[in-house]
Amino acid sequence: MAPSDARIIRRKLAPPVVGDHLVRRDRLTGRIRALLGRANVLTVYAAAGSGKTTAVAAALRDLDRPVAWLSLDGTESAAGRLLLYLEAAVAPHAPEASGVATDALAAGILIGEAAGLLAESLHGSGLVLVCDNAERIAGSDEALTVLSALARYAPADVAIVLVSRTALPLDTGSTRDLARVAELTGPDLAFDVDEAAEALRLAGRPETEAAEAVRVTGGWAAGILFADGAVADAPHRFRDYLSTHVLSGLSERERRFLVHTSLLDEVTADDAVALGLDDVPRTMAALRHRHLPATWPDDRTLVVSPQLRDHLRDLLAEQEPGELERVRLRHARLLVRRGEREEAVDALLGVGAVDEAWGLAAELLPRLIERMDFGPAARWLDALRVSERALSPRIGGIVLRVAFALEQAGRGVELYDRHDRDWLTELAADEHDGSGEALVLLVWCLWHAGRPADAGQVAELLPPGRAKDIADTVLALSRDEPPPPFPAFATTPSGPLDGMLMRLAFMRGRLAGLDDPGTYGPWRSVLGAPWVIAGLRATGRIEQALAGYEAHRDAPQPLWLHALDAVELMIDLGRAEDAWQALRRGHDLVAATGSRIYQVLLHVMEAKLCLRLHHDPDAAHRALDEAEASGAGTHAFTRELAALWRGLAFLLRHRDAEARDVLRECLRSMLAADRVLEVPTAACYLAEAQWRLGEEDASDESAALAIGVAEERGSVHLLLNALADVPAVAVRGADTEPNRLSRWHELTASLANGRRITAAGRAPRLVLEDLGEPELRVDGTTVTPRLRKSVELLAYLLAAPGREAGRQELLGALFDSDNEAAGRSYLRQALYRLREVLPEELSPVLRKDRFHLPGPELIGSSAADVLEAFTQADHQQGEARLDTLTAALAATERGRYLAGLSGAWVETRRAEIDERVLRARLDVAKVAFRLGRYREAVANADAVLRLDPYREQAWLLRLTLAQASGNDDDVLALYQRYAATMHELAVPPSAEVHRLVTRLRS
Repeated sequence: MAPSDARIIRRKLAPPVVGDHLVRRDRLTGRIRALLGRANVLTVYAAAGSGKTTAVAAALRDLDRPVAWLSLDGTESAAGRLLLYLEAAVAPHAPEASGVATDALAAGILIGEAAGLLAESLHGSGLVLVCDNAERIAGSDEALTVLSALARYAPADVAIVLVSRTALPLDTGSTRDLARVAELTGPDLAFDVDEAAEALRLAGRPETEAAEAVRVTGGWAAGILFADGAVADAPHRFRDYLSTHVLSGLSERERRFLVHTSLLDEVTADDAVALGLDDVPRTMAALRHRHLPATWPDDRTLVVSPQLRDHLRDLLAEQEPGELERVRLRHARLLVRRGEREEAVDALLGVGAVDEAWGLAAELLPRLIERMDFGPAARWLDALRVSERALSPRIGGIVLRVAFALEQAGRGVELYDRHDRDWLTELAADEHDGSGEALVLLVWCLWHAGRPADAGQVAELLPPGRAKDIADTVLALSRDEPPPPFPAFATTPSGPLDGMLMRLAFMRGRLAGLDDPGTYGPWRSVLGAPWVIAGLRATGRIEQALAGYEAHRDAPQPLWLHALDAVELMIDLGRAEDAWQALRRGHDLVAATGSRIYQVLLHVMEAKLCLRLHHDPDAAHRALDEAEASGAGTHAFTRELAALWRGLAFLLRHRDAEARDVLRECLRSMLAADRVLEVPTAACYLAEAQWRLGEEDASDESAALAIGVAEERGSVHLLLNALADVPAVAVRGADTEPNRLSRWHELTASLANGRRITAAGRAPRLVLEDLGEPELRVDGTTVTPRLRKSVELLAYLLAAPGREAGRQELLGALFDSDNEAAGRSYLRQALYRLREVLPEELSPVLRKDRFHLPGPELIGSSAADVLEAFTQADHQQGEARLDTLTAALAATERGRYLAGLSGAWVETRRAEIDERVLRARLDVAKVAFRLGRYREAVANADAVLRLDPYREQAWLLRLTLAQASGNDDDVLALYQRYAATMHELAVPPSAEVHRLVTRLRS
């Protein structure tokens, strides 16, 4: 940490001084210490004036554990800054923590992960870390991410105390996984009568008023200390009391001193002089003898309580405008002298001293960019009116980095329009590493803004090399010509150009490795997250994609995440309203980006949504007309996407010739320019159009192209989605294959299965372990209903379509009794006992004689997870598919469905799951065979035959594997076993197996 940073946090690290003159609250001190003895996290939430800070400080005084205290003031809303302050707070007590956060930020590690590393570095320290005034960062999602991660990863011997006026909306996962969490709120902090009496005695008031004071104020500390007993609405009139009972007895000079110095969290004589105050020593000496809610760490330093300071700041805001501006300007300059330069920039901007702030900000902006604080950097750039200034190339490069990081192409366009070619040449020459980064970022901005010609002129300024190749790869998306060779990612810590390559790789359908940005820096691992998610989705890993989206959905990520990723995922999951909501958010965000491409893509996405979820070609055509009006034709890749979905719209309206013509040209353009992401989709739709028009050979060729590209690029998920629109293409594809081991047969089976992906993206609160002996867990804790039938009832509802069932259905399935009254009574008992152990929000709900369960985001089961994994595996290819299937099969080793329970519906469900597990094991064998992992394929095929010796596909695969080993004797031996097995059923060997054996031995 730099020396200036050390000065900044000095005042933040000192806990308030608790004097002996304060009320002794032994019971509260004892309770806080007891909670810290068993809790990892203690939250102290109460209103202003409740005595939160004082109570915590008193409890920690003389504690036999090290204590680190950090008082927040709101400047820590920039998450990087907060993390550095936290590191500085704990480092004196935990040497292993020194430099952990600093190094993590420098390495570009996600801010939450960096906070987790800092927390883990405290292991063995026994530290108590207090974050006071935490409400001041409640509006910063990034800062809350830091606190959430800190709580989540805190070692068992470390306690974190959060003191705040309001409950912080931390990620629930940050505390749900901790063994012990404790909380103190306003009622816990309230004075009892004895404490109130002591407070009144110290204030020189009759102790006999204590009972009335507690009754009137509810035990509120500030109300008791600063209000008289006749006040009935103390909390709402606190500031009036402060003026009446605290400030009214002060001289004008003393009041002015407190009001003007309220800008400071810690007031020294020198600081007060710097703010333009006179006679400072005498004023401070007088205030020391006043009865104020303040502490004096030493003779020359005053720390006013946060509540009084807030009131004083309100009074300062009421000062004459000229006087207020002078005080605030002096304060800003004082911050500069104290080395608090980032705070000084904000203060100078707050008083309109833009030019004075500019020189300081120009020095600090590289630091903000380095630690990825792009939001604050953008705010500075806007407040400083950078677009109106004559910028140095160095600052121009920073503007372009901010533009790229926040997906705000308009910033780069403003630079281009304000500067001539000579400035652009200087921009390229200014880069010390000669990377050409700034010009490539400018190319990206102009291209996004719908100005490919200007972007091309900038690209011409780049010398041959990697930067030029990347710029040309961007521009190739707009051209009807073969692109240059795709540039390689850097093998060293990455920069913006690698983040750009992630975007380009996805748009070109180069999905391999896109899901794993590695440790090459934040431009890939952090800012590349939307395209990691997009890559995961395109390759069928929907659960992982949704989990990534949920982890980033509240972060200030680009529009791609909030609109395009979100809409695609919601379409896949069939969540129409969520998809439309994400699309609306995209339209709200697009203006700030300055991107014409995003405008086009949002209209194209709307058309896709209309077609996929609503089968409404007319609405899709209208959306595509909007896309074309927004400039879809400016770029070849957006023109192709618009043509793709217009082709499907024509198909749905049975305008087959128009569909064929549009899709044929679309596919030609995609293949010529190596933009293959949507080739499986386009080829699939084209195959359907050609078949309808009698062009059977062309249709077969298009279908073969679709599956070939999907398997090569791992985008079977995209193909399956297209086949769901035109399933006859898959049926015809399977008909062209000589045996049922082909991928077309697998895809046809997946379509026939009809299961929609239902990924939740996060762990449910209620989990029924229904494979093996049933077990019910709520928030990680096992609960056991008194009736075993309650578990069966829950299992039935989880397996029912839509997670709902009528009363009569439940009676018939679960309570096989001729006595309907007895059955109804038993059902009521089962429901009662189930609700007895479940939170209300997780319990079955009765609506119009039908019982409903919440969705998979709240309630899940082992069997449902396994079946969902099998469904997602159908959308995957290669190693990803094998990994998904293998993990799901491992989960079934716990036992069969609802072991120990019986009943017709249980047996039926058990048989369904057993069959699906057996098919999945056969799928593992097929995938392993395609990957050349013959031993694994043989083991799984043999396992299937042991469980079901009559499964023909398993024999076909086993024979093929035997032939692959080169041993004809094994082939014949297997065939003899097969024939004998079929003979048991009086069924002759199938013609398909006979042909296979004949072909294998020929």
